[in-house]
Amino acid sequence: MSSRYTPGIAPRDPSTTRRRLLEAGQLEVYLHGFQAAHLDDILQRAGVTKGAFFHHFASKAEFGYALVDEVLAAMIAAQWVTPLQESNSPDVLEAIAAEFERGVAGLRTQRPILGCPLNNLAQEMNPLDDAFRLRTTAVFDLWTNSFQRALERARAQGAVRASVDAGDTAHALVAQIEGTLSLARNSQDPDTLTIGARGLRRYLESLRA
Repeated sequence: MSSRYTPGIAPRDPSTTRRRLLEAGQLEVYLHGFQAAHLDDILQRAGVTKGAFFHHFASKAEFGYALVDEVLAAMIAAQWVTPLQESNSPDVLEAIAAEFERGVAGLRTQRPILGCPLNNLAQEMNPLDDAFRLRTTAVFDLWTNSFQRALERARAQGAVRASVDAGDTAHALVAQIEGTLSLARNSQDPDTLTIGARGLRRYLESLRA
């Protein structure tokens, strides 16, 4: 987790200003939730003015949509899409297990344990705003589809049992990962993460041919 930016005015570069706002906003939303995240705190963390904010975003809601489309989608792609591309993961099952264990290692040191930023935002805002629901669903689909394609490739290579339904299994894997993160956020017990990671690895190994 990055530290606070030094207060001050961001460089007069629109792309830099937008990036700083999104990075600062994502951190505020992750810590406090979207509805409780205050614009003044985002501005202070980013080191930009209110005028700069409204130059880039018409409203707080539009800012939230951009967080999903640009920040959370990129986070999911970096963790679960790029590592599972054919050239990067000769062993798909090991790649998924190892990536989750890497994430768990980081979350175990977090206090409080905040869980998954995508799921947190979806749980908070999807019942209230269809635009959030459509956007977060698209990111979950990106994740699930990445798992499905990787599993289909592994099945074709003989690394995964022929009877495995790649679509259903991809859905189950995302649900298992998010369930573990949600339980850890609720319990604030880091051992919940370790138990979940062990369970995920056992499930993945059960898929091997």
